[in-house]
Amino acid sequence: MFRTGAQFMFLVLLAGLALMYESRQEPLAAWDNAFADFLAMHSPRAAQPAPVTLVAIDDTSLATQPWPWTPLEFAKFYQAVLPFNPEVCALNEVLDWNRLGLSDEQLRRLPQYESILRDLILSAPKNLLGSELGFPEDQSVIPALQEVPALRQVRGAVDRIPEFTVIERQATENFRLSSTVGFVNLPPVYERANSVPLVLRYRGQVVPAFALQAVMLWLKLTPDEIAVELGSHIQLGKNRRVPINVTGRMRVDFGAPRHECTFDELILASEQAAAGTRMQVPLDQMKGGIVLLARTDADARTVPLAARRTGSRGELFAAAIATIQNESFIRRAPLWAEGVVVALLMLVSFRVPRQKKWLAVIVGFLALVIYVMLAMAVFSRWLVWLPATVPLGAVLVFVILRLVTPDSAGRPKRPVIF
Repeated sequence: MFRTGAQFMFLVLLAGLALMYESRQEPLAAWDNAFADFLAMHSPRAAQPAPVTLVAIDDTSLATQPWPWTPLEFAKFYQAVLPFNPEVCALNEVLDWNRLGLSDEQLRRLPQYESILRDLILSAPKNLLGSELGFPEDQSVIPALQEVPALRQVRGAVDRIPEFTVIERQATENFRLSSTVGFVNLPPVYERANSVPLVLRYRGQVVPAFALQAVMLWLKLTPDEIAVELGSHIQLGKNRRVPINVTGRMRVDFGAPRHECTFDELILASEQAAAGTRMQVPLDQMKGGIVLLARTDADARTVPLAARRTGSRGELFAAAIATIQNESFIRRAPLWAEGVVVALLMLVSFRVPRQKKWLAVIVGFLALVIYVMLAMAVFSRWLVWLPATVPLGAVLVFVILRLVTPDSAGRPKRPVIF
């Protein structure tokens, strides 16, 4: 039976070394990733909100204006937001209407509404519209190649990037020709989306995804000024570098501060600004930034985001854009830092055999609380996340061993170490 502090320390060391390796493999890697997302969402931040505003189409907005919206509703968005002088107006929805589902009255007014919307889109400094890549229904028929903004400076295994052969959904031509397209595809495997694709492939060409295209417009960069090195980074101009994995995906910092308001709040603030009265929701932060109109209602929350919650595509894209703008790129702590954690827990476990069982449980609980507070402080300062499985497993080892070990009254006066 393990009765001495040295034995406890040795077992904690073995458990810590094993968990340091296993925490980089599934399923324990998912636990550590979830802990990183928890730190990102709950750690205090000193950074200013990123210059991106999510205009949320929530359930309240859809109660009076049910989905799908007509061009008139989107025109109201542009009318309300353009006076605040944003640099980029973005919609991740595809502006293409199914005329078969419209009433006769809606069909009669649709050309007029489309004309109004097109004029407002032309008034925007830069406009980004959502498009979706896909595959043809008949694989034997090769669709016509469409012109897309392709990235030419790409290094690495390009075949690891998801490839598509057709633009499945896109805005109608009168909107598309006056805007830039951004592809909103997400991976088909519904795992926790704590990362977002920044590049995709269309018929062999590497193209920017929606979040990257929005930042390119905001930074006034052309595709020729973008350099992609898969498994390392995307170089945006000369001064900004975005880390990506081998498939072209970037980890999203869901705690990156950003602005948000609902569609109804935007309309009300626009009316108050036009009337010269005080706005209940300050929207001056839109000037020079990115304004993204996206659904956040219950029916749109189908993407399994981090921290065991679901959200919409728009929420994911807004968090990704804020991550790039604030350069809040999350990194895992190096191995030596995990080794320090294991060493500290070994010191804590040394005196556990001499304590009462209930006191050992309290010590383990307090050790985990202190560790979480330390991890939050480290993350707030350096955006580095400490693992969760290593300390949790090590604490469980010495607590469980103490619970199954007899009290000190039954121990020999001179215990043998091994």
